[in-house]
Amino acid sequence: MKMTAKAFRVARWEFIERVKTKSFLIGLFLTPAIMGLFAVGPALLHDTLQEQHSLVIAVYDGTGVVLDSLEASLRHGPLLADGKPKYQIERVEAAGRDLAWIKADLDSALLRDSVWSALVVPPAALDSHQVEYRSRNVSDIETISMLERRVSDIISEYRLTNAGLDPEQVGTLTRSTDLRTVRVSEKGEEESGFLESFGLSYVFLIMLMIMILTSGQMLVRSMVEEKSNRIVEILISSCSPTDLMFGKIMGISMLGIVQVLFWSLIGTILVITADLSNLPLDNIWLMMLYFILAFLFYAAVFVALGSLASTEQEAQQMTGYLTMLVMLPIVIAFMATQSPNNPVLVVLTMIPPLTAQMMFMRLPITTPPVWEIASSLLILVLSIIAVTWIAGKIFRTGILLTGKRPSLDEIFRWIRS
Repeated sequence: MKMTAKAFRVARWEFIERVKTKSFLIGLFLTPAIMGLFAVGPALLHDTLQEQHSLVIAVYDGTGVVLDSLEASLRHGPLLADGKPKYQIERVEAAGRDLAWIKADLDSALLRDSVWSALVVPPAALDSHQVEYRSRNVSDIETISMLERRVSDIISEYRLTNAGLDPEQVGTLTRSTDLRTVRVSEKGEEESGFLESFGLSYVFLIMLMIMILTSGQMLVRSMVEEKSNRIVEILISSCSPTDLMFGKIMGISMLGIVQVLFWSLIGTILVITADLSNLPLDNIWLMMLYFILAFLFYAAVFVALGSLASTEQEAQQMTGYLTMLVMLPIVIAFMATQSPNNPVLVVLTMIPPLTAQMMFMRLPITTPPVWEIASSLLILVLSIIAVTWIAGKIFRTGILLTGKRPSLDEIFRWIRS
């Protein structure tokens, strides 16, 4: 198989026709906007959903130790936008009632929405450290964690005082350590952390997934449309199936390269303006090489699948499993960052459909041995050649096939022919 002038003309036509479409232009700007929204959206949503009025917490303190200190603590924060305390304490007295009766009355107040939540501190809490939080919404982790931490500190301080120890001195002696993370490489040391390393890996994973899904689906859809409209028969009369296949792969690849370059430009501007100098960019060019090779690999796979499909439904069904395979590394990304040189990850790195994604997760954290990088690149390049050759065999016959879907035996005969 060799590149011809006709293949380049097909590639030029595919590129020009696709780059002028509204969907491409919209996706060019919409994709980084969506990724930026994913990055800052949760923080903006958190600020938007903040309460505008103080939340009332009914507190029964059977110890007589917790209530006053907790109330004083909540006056200093957290605060609302207007400077008022976010939480307001409503004292609950026993008034001759037992604990079960108090809880029943608190539950009634919760069901009437008279209070936001209730905190029950039984008399034995000073020894057991067991306190009860009651609410209609027990998924408010922020409030629950804050109350748990502050009540625990109050009880611990009380017990230290009763033991004859100075709580402030104990706090100084047991103060938590401020751990500074320093990434060590052949170039020296630099201060970096989990968010920088994981963030860079995640950006590359998401970009590759978007590229494969959008460009791959575009490639399959164009072939299905040409088959259903019989346009492919006219194209085959003007050039060979091999030229048409290579032209389509090159055209879609050039389209993808334009997208990547544009997104990279935006990313570079953001890195410079945001002063993200601690991003682990040592292996950025190697990651981009894996990105290009992975895209070429999947483009060849999509060509083979697209040539077998006669309808949109068949195309979606065939590419659905491939889509799940592309998304698999995103699922295990967090676990991979904990142990980037795990033998399982090393093995996955040598499997062509996952090679680039695995390297995206490993390279920003710690540079793998040279033999792993060289082996994975060699395997990926040989896989691209093999898949392209197989795709050419399938494309040559499948692109003209309409009607019933070919069986596996027929596909194997096309490959062997």
